[in-house]
Amino acid sequence: MGLSVHIRKKLRGFCLQADFEAEDEILALLGPSGCGKTMTLKCIAGIEQPDEGIISLSGKVLFDSEKKVNLPPQKRRVGYMFQNYALFPNMTVRKNVLAGMGKHQDPSLADPFLERFQIADLADSFPHELSEGQKQRTAMARIAAQCPDVILLDEPFSALDTVLKWQLEKEMLLVLKEEKKPTVFVSHNVDEVYQMGREVCPMKDGKTLGKISAREFFDQLKDGTAGLMPGWQILPPEGML
Repeated sequence: MGLSVHIRKKLRGFCLQADFEAEDEILALLGPSGCGKTMTLKCIAGIEQPDEGIISLSGKVLFDSEKKVNLPPQKRRVGYMFQNYALFPNMTVRKNVLAGMGKHQDPSLADPFLERFQIADLADSFPHELSEGQKQRTAMARIAAQCPDVILLDEPFSALDTVLKWQLEKEMLLVLKEEKKPTVFVSHNVDEVYQMGREVCPMKDGKTLGKISAREFFDQLKDGTAGLMPGWQILPPEGML
């Protein structure tokens, strides 16, 4: 049992209708800016509340409008990486990682995560002293320290240049394979999804259009049968899947 999302929420200009499930896999929510991708993540995390529907994770109900269940974010075991990483600016790298552990913080417990994400030498540095890649590794280390049941990534590569993006995509993919957790990865970039996603759930005008394999989705783009988003009919270089 993984993540199950079936929700509705009225937004300005459209109604969010998100329906999908994710097991221990990387599921890409792919769609243009403003189509409801980030709002979907916020509803899963408990930052926003849907108008109706149900969200469950590993058999545990996080939200159910009929039964009036709406667990607070701290009880959902969700690891959320925001677009800007949301590191605490007044905390060192070590303390940012420890913050992921909640109330039970032992400074020595951060060491395995610092080593794993290759930021041990930056333990006493502050976010403003880090490169974009180092910030992302710190954010991932903080998520791992939470021991979440699901990982949510909100356009984690949007602020990176092409070369660094390619490197960090590879690194993050290795981390997520090790975590073996349901992961929902939001992007409007086809190339990123090509690199990261194994399952794709396109979104258009606030509505999910069904989950399919990445290979099937890109085959549809290649032969022009996807018919989802104008201008997305270009297949990335062959051999990258």
